[in-house]
Amino acid sequence: MSQRREVEARLALFDELSGILGAMRSFALAELRKVGKRESAQQRVVAALAVALDDLAGSLPEPVSSNPTHDIWLLFGSVRGFCGSFNEDVMVFWRAETTQQSPLILVGERLHAMVDEREALQRLNGADGGLDAPAAIDRILAAIAELRGSGEFGLMACLRDEQGPRAQRLWPLAAAAPNTNSNNPPLTYQPAREVATGVAEHYLFHTLLALLLRSIRVENHMRLMQMETALRHLERGSDDLQRQRNRLRQEEIVEEIELMVGRR
Repeated sequence: MSQRREVEARLALFDELSGILGAMRSFALAELRKVGKRESAQQRVVAALAVALDDLAGSLPEPVSSNPTHDIWLLFGSVRGFCGSFNEDVMVFWRAETTQQSPLILVGERLHAMVDEREALQRLNGADGGLDAPAAIDRILAAIAELRGSGEFGLMACLRDEQGPRAQRLWPLAAAAPNTNSNNPPLTYQPAREVATGVAEHYLFHTLLALLLRSIRVENHMRLMQMETALRHLERGSDDLQRQRNRLRQEEIVEEIELMVGRR
């Protein structure tokens, strides 16, 4: 009897865990769908700004050297865990690509403990979802302004996407090269130089936002896969426990019958 009760207690725990994981899976699926739609719209914004920046390239200030004195590395991680190797993949890629002496910005609390204390390091809170992603970008831009110093700098973003971890250069702006229309720049109400600088700032902001949304989407996809694997494991364990409980109950029934027959 005590053994069957122990099995039933474990079954109750499995049911409770399945309910919690099911709710978390539903949340991850809902967030995945919302971020996916927002990311698609954000990509269109970036494409439109890239066209505008290309048209105004001739009015931009002197381009930053293609060989900046130092690169700032921006690593996108997660706020919450239970997303497989999402954060570890980013860290492994970053360590393989750099000497680890460059200025570093860690976005997402799960990355914070993966790097020891050092100079030129910024630990920033990440974004739980698409709604608070713009606020995270504001924090990132403030950190970049603090780390860039007075010299020329480059900006490298490292994130985990569908194919795995990758890096993307964000500064100097690739879209700042003059195009064939540079002799006929668009008419602007404000001085063209000011407009071009403003468009470049918007382009950087929205490119960062697009990358962060992609990172959040991939994070939630990996979390969803992790939870489905855990739920399948719990389901198999629950089936085994139910069979064990039924077998123990049958043994108890046989013992009760034997006792009743023995009394006669």
